[in-house]
Amino acid sequence: MRISRRDILAALGAIPAADLLGPGARYARAAAELPARLLGRTGRRVVPLALGGQASLQWTRPGMDAADIIVRAVQLGVNYLDTSNVYGPSQVNYGEAVRRLHLAPGASGYDAALRRSLFINSKTTQRFAREPIKTGPTALDDLRRSLTLIFGDGRGYIPEGAYLDSFQVHNLNVMEHADQIYEGMAERGSKMPERIGVLPALLDYRDGTNLTGLNPENRRYIRHIGITGHWSSPILMRVLRRDSGNIIDTLLVALNANDRLCVPHQHNVLPLAAAKGLGVIAMKLFADGAFYGKPPRGTKDFTEVVTSIGKAEAVDYRDLVRYPLSLDGVTCAVVGIGQIDRDHPQRDQLAANLAAAVSDMPSPVERARIEREAESRHGPLTNYFQDKYRGIVQPPEVRARRDGDRVVVEWQTALAGSNPLRAYEIRSGDRLLLSVPYRPQITEAPLSATVAASEVGPAGISVVAVDTAG
Repeated sequence: MRISRRDILAALGAIPAADLLGPGARYARAAAELPARLLGRTGRRVVPLALGGQASLQWTRPGMDAADIIVRAVQLGVNYLDTSNVYGPSQVNYGEAVRRLHLAPGASGYDAALRRSLFINSKTTQRFAREPIKTGPTALDDLRRSLTLIFGDGRGYIPEGAYLDSFQVHNLNVMEHADQIYEGMAERGSKMPERIGVLPALLDYRDGTNLTGLNPENRRYIRHIGITGHWSSPILMRVLRRDSGNIIDTLLVALNANDRLCVPHQHNVLPLAAAKGLGVIAMKLFADGAFYGKPPRGTKDFTEVVTSIGKAEAVDYRDLVRYPLSLDGVTCAVVGIGQIDRDHPQRDQLAANLAAAVSDMPSPVERARIEREAESRHGPLTNYFQDKYRGIVQPPEVRARRDGDRVVVEWQTALAGSNPLRAYEIRSGDRLLLSVPYRPQITEAPLSATVAASEVGPAGISVVAVDTAG
């Protein structure tokens, strides 16, 4: 039986910062009471609420102990912890929390069991691991920076045995990125090109190999590779279709109650990610604060970080947490925290969001009610980070070729609008020849079906996607 919000808030209690039980024991006790979900083919199980690396971890107001937000998350049983190289001091705050939690290998009191229980993730916005014509950091520079800031001395030293559970290629938002990050993949183990994309190199740092020539010490600095995106399902889908080796294990993607007012991720990249076995992490549950009055744009400074638990005139924060977690294929939801309150859990954003995340999930009928409220109260402009609504985008590159007494029809995937796609209809003029149930296009090979050649009239062949609304 699921515990209620009231029950979990009571169970959380007021945990002091200097908890006498110790971080490992406290985490184990809390985690034992929380449900966990499988994070796709990583094989790891994580609590539905994940700690985001932004909000007060990035934009910290003066006098706030930001590292204590991370410590409290672990004390409450949260085990997916998120940060990034582009989140300002977030990784520095993680480094301080790691010291308090005894998570740095080789340091006095290192808690190896607690470290194994946590899934610590960082990100890079760089597309290349080697790019001779560009100055500035590469993706591998970002990887080493994450490790030294979180587990080392912050000045380059990385302790032996330090690793990230996942390193994600962040914010893929133009189609060119889908090609750049794969550059050099086919040449691994042979003569490499001058420019090497991030994915071939991260594969070396996952496996402890040196097939790109960029890991001469055969380091194993990461356990899994992921991608993230806010703007475009088509870009993320192209990246995943190109992944013939199944090296991408996680997808972090914007998913909130106004998703269907844009080009919806839940009907496009989410089914593909689920079909490929990825662990999916939802983000932007509160539309970067736009659901609660912040202007619909990127946060500028700590004054724009939301520190309240919901807002009277807005959609209930519990609904906004529960909505993406109820979607098929979503494992957990990452949420930035503006404010904790150890003495009063009922006023603690982290405790409140965790209680919502482990409560009963909304049914499809309830999800529709949440969507209506979000649209009427807030509108589509909240999702400023997401591609604007286009309706169904019909299949491109439709081809038909005669093969004896049949015709082979091929096409690239359509894009869904506000409703899931139901089928592809193969037509000759106005006549329906065949209805093919919708399935995600998993590889770069086109979708295909065959029809009898005798059925094809002079109008030729067309493929039309239809959704569940008909």
